Amino acid sequence: MTNKDILKIAMTQSAIDMNCSVKDFTRQGSKVVISSLKEGAKKCYTQKIFCGFVFYGDGLVATVDAAIKPYIEAFMTRHSGFRCFDTPQLIVLNKEFEKYGKSVCHIAEFFLPDMEKQVRINEDITIKIMEGDEISDLYADDRFHMALSYDNVSNKRDVLAVCGYINGELVGIAGASNDSETMWQIGIDVVSSHRKKGVAVTLIKNITDEIIRIGKVPYYCTAWSNIASKRSAINSGYKTAWVEMTAKDTLETMKMIGEEQNYE
Repeated sequence: MTNKDILKIAMTQSAIDMNCSVKDFTRQGSKVVISSLKEGAKKCYTQKIFCGFVFYGDGLVATVDAAIKPYIEAFMTRHSGFRCFDTPQLIVLNKEFEKYGKSVCHIAEFFLPDMEKQVRINEDITIKIMEGDEISDLYADDRFHMALSYDNVSNKRDVLAVCGYINGELVGIAGASNDSETMWQIGIDVVSSHRKKGVAVTLIKNITDEIIRIGKVPYYCTAWSNIASKRSAINSGYKTAWVEMTAKDTLETMKMIGEEQNYE
């Protein structure tokens, strides 16, 4: 699988999710389409998107509810490309979303593996690969919520885990969820006392190779402000591929904020 193959698969998946064409991402300019929950969309989409932006660096695509389409078209005429993701514009958008009980929820950066990049791993880390039902054996350990969903029975679930051990101690896990038929998302969590030892890079590299061997495309997602996570992705042979912004019900967004605060 080449970088070109990987990017094509990612754009094809985004086109399904956004109800648009792959060409909309590769040509200059902006396009607004009516959202639709299509067969083959990522499993995180259980209902039509109210408003979502996807940008691969060339064409900006917004998938929206029909009620807000004229507003978003005018908005994207005033602000093009990456400027739609700037904070002043998002504040303006949020005020419009409030009229519909929605708010900006997710703003994230997505990474794809660079098949041409060499990655240096820690050879002293012992690796164990777990698949399917055996992943549930890890759920008794509550330390790895960034790597595991602690669910291997739902439609979107943990399907692969790569565990790292130092002197017999479990120090990190890289997990993958079956987000779509073609793409699996990677998560990584390392015990705090063993960070900066190459654990994250070693586990991400191993799970990336395993996912590609299986025939799926691995991808990595993180917040723009999570420098440590972005550094792990880059050091593991990944590169930025696209960015997204999604609006959700305000009550759902507030619930997510509350859960994050409780987790911290």
